[in-house]
Amino acid sequence: MPDDKTPKDNLEEKRTEAQAAMAGAEWTAKHEREERMKVLQAETDSLRQKLTEINKERELLELDWIELDNQRRALRAVLNPLLDEEKKIESEEISLESEEARTGLAADKKVIEKKRWEVQDKRKEIEKRKWNEEEKLAKIETTVQANTAKYRTLLDTEEKIDQRLQEVKIELATMQNG
Repeated sequence: MPDDKTPKDNLEEKRTEAQAAMAGAEWTAKHEREERMKVLQAETDSLRQKLTEINKERELLELDWIELDNQRRALRAVLNPLLDEEKKIESEEISLESEEARTGLAADKKVIEKKRWEVQDKRKEIEKRKWNEEEKLAKIETTVQANTAKYRTLLDTEEKIDQRLQEVKIELATMQNG
């Protein structure tokens, strides 16, 4: 396999080799340890910055959840009476249908049928309002689910960063004591 290094890369490699040979093993090891410690410290700073950003994102999602939950509760407070009213009207409609079926006279049937139509119109109006509120609630639930997925991803990322920070901390402690 041909060497992919440029002459400049080769020169840098040779210079590093020359520096190590002329400075001696002890100085080179010390220098490499100091460089590695700088890299690890920079990584630590970067990881801590990422944790700060994650905490800000989590806080925004938490505040958003609170707001969405308040909206969800308010919608349910509107929706529950509509559902109760719908059940009541459906029962009334069934009762009128049953009464209409038992009535023999056409004139009486007509009066009952007219009442049933009025009840059906009421039911349709309530269903429209109910559907509107249910649609709003569904949108909120979708947003809550999406935010929950984002939040869990942030928690996973935070856990990985914390784990890496511990690894770096251990490596730095070993280098300082060694």
